[in-house]
Amino acid sequence: MDSRRGMRGRYVARVRWRLVCPAGAPRSHRFMLTRAQVDPFIRTRGEQLQVAYLADPKGNIVPFLDRMLRLVRKLHGQPLEIVLEALRRQERRVRDASRLAGISRTIVEWCEFTWPPGAEELDSARARVFAARGTLWPPIPGDELLPFTATAALLGRTPEALQRGLYDDRPGARRLHRIPDGDGRALLARYNLELARGVLRDATRVVLHTRGGWRDVFRAVKAAGLMHELVRVGRRYHLILTGPAAAYLVRPARYGVRFARVLPVLARTPAWRVDAELTRNGEAWSFKLRGRARAVSGVAPVGREPKRERFDSAWERQFVRDFRESSWAKAVGWELSRERSPLSSAGTVFLPDFTLRHPDGREAAVELVGFWTPEYLASKVAKVRAATGVPLVLVVAKSLAVGASGAEITELGGERLLWCGKHPRVGDVMRLVEQVATVPRR
Repeated sequence: MDSRRGMRGRYVARVRWRLVCPAGAPRSHRFMLTRAQVDPFIRTRGEQLQVAYLADPKGNIVPFLDRMLRLVRKLHGQPLEIVLEALRRQERRVRDASRLAGISRTIVEWCEFTWPPGAEELDSARARVFAARGTLWPPIPGDELLPFTATAALLGRTPEALQRGLYDDRPGARRLHRIPDGDGRALLARYNLELARGVLRDATRVVLHTRGGWRDVFRAVKAAGLMHELVRVGRRYHLILTGPAAAYLVRPARYGVRFARVLPVLARTPAWRVDAELTRNGEAWSFKLRGRARAVSGVAPVGREPKRERFDSAWERQFVRDFRESSWAKAVGWELSRERSPLSSAGTVFLPDFTLRHPDGREAAVELVGFWTPEYLASKVAKVRAATGVPLVLVVAKSLAVGASGAEITELGGERLLWCGKHPRVGDVMRLVEQVATVPRR
């Protein structure tokens, strides 16, 4: 047998997997329903889009979904490839393969998959194995394991085990680690939510309404770095989001990945509604969605404060860590806290990430801005300048721009806006805070 030919064949298979399921894609986006799994169930009524959600009037859908979940639970520890194939084979049991394909994808998104032990070492291991095979060319019968011997010894494996698992770092080799505790009814609700999430990929503007739990929704929006505006209407809040199909976005796919994370959080609030403006095939449509929270195993009740300190993003976590180790905290005396009180400006509400307080009474709020366009940023800066009370500093990463504009933006914001690279530097932020901090009126 030509060992090198066998290795090459397996490598080609890996490349094909990457085309279908890129290893770097976030989990919530990787298994979102495709258009082929959503579009067959979209209906039009006037200028409004509606979704033919899956219902169970005869009582035979939920038991079937229970069986699907039992099947997946039996596959605990198996590779993703095996799980997908087992779900695909259930298509012969139903009339509508598009429905089942969407349900299967929803199940996979619900599960958690982990890499096999030692998967991070396989890239370099393959290079050593290929080099060893080259020095032993041409192969002779019986020496198939010879190129694996030295590398296997370095990794603490047998040559046979290394040969079998040489490509266990491909996406399809990830093992089923955690299986949801939900039943068929929970899966039905989750699948219908995924249908709605698939429709919202064409949204240009989305307004979120909720009777409670708005803080959790807003945290999810900020964690995703979405362009947003929080407006207070009476005792309630309306959260206006820029959708992934907005005309001025130059990186809609990148923005859409983050956008998709918000709807599951909204669905856990007591009562919620979505009003969206969509663009499909060059035509404008409206889409409405409403619902009530359903019990989700393992999810804390909405509004309950976590026992451990929680951060909305790696940005926040890194900034807090750097601040606590800096002289600004240890020597100068500044204190950092998570802000819980909104700031108002011309009808718009800001919920900053942090508030910094000095022993002399001065305060300043800091908000880390995620995705942005020059137009969005200009509007936000104008509202920050108009805000009264605690001064607010905006920290913006240049790399997260998702819009195109010919306008010069380097001077945008002046004294209230700080540009940064991949991560904000504590010293730069604190020097700006020192300039703008004031003693608030009580």
